[in-house]
Amino acid sequence: MGVDSTLFHPDKKDPRIREKFDIKGPFLLYVGRLSEKKGVAYLLEALPLVLEHIPDCKLLIVGTGELNQELRKQADFLNVNDKIVFIGAVPNTELPSYFATADIFIGPSIKAEDGDTEGFGLTFVEAAMSGCIVVGTNVGGIPDIIQEGETGFLVQEKNPKALANALCNILKQLDTLSYITTAARQKMISQFDWQVIAEKYREILSNNQI
Repeated sequence: MGVDSTLFHPDKKDPRIREKFDIKGPFLLYVGRLSEKKGVAYLLEALPLVLEHIPDCKLLIVGTGELNQELRKQADFLNVNDKIVFIGAVPNTELPSYFATADIFIGPSIKAEDGDTEGFGLTFVEAAMSGCIVVGTNVGGIPDIIQEGETGFLVQEKNPKALANALCNILKQLDTLSYITTAARQKMISQFDWQVIAEKYREILSNNQI
């Protein structure tokens, strides 16, 4: 699968998103299904720990799924409702602006009880192409996209404390991490832009015809 690097681009940043959701500090973003393997529950557990050090950050959760109500109840239990916005599904045409406007995209995926886990992780590519810092877990295909400290950051799965520590460390030095976002976008384009993917398919099809 590929991603259109002209669509997912840092220039898509839209300050109206911050205004709409009253985001005055760091903007944390999750995009994906609200299912077990996505590990969103661990992100919610990490948020109070982050807020102890970065009290003005806010998390937007984009997506729907079978754990929607359970995660909302968890946010209520953790008393972080004023720092989380569940916005449900967003049209694909609007996603580039969310990625480009956010400071950090977090994909806290896990290996589910039935063994299911993250495959390719397309949202990580979309976020990195958009100039957003990406944080993921060391499961499934995520390490194929994120190189620790070079194109993003990896943490242990099912570990809210490790995730919180990583987010705090990143947020405290956001202004100095442009080399990460630049390197990540360049790598995503070189490996996952649709023109690159199309050429790879062309080579495969040509080889099969010989």
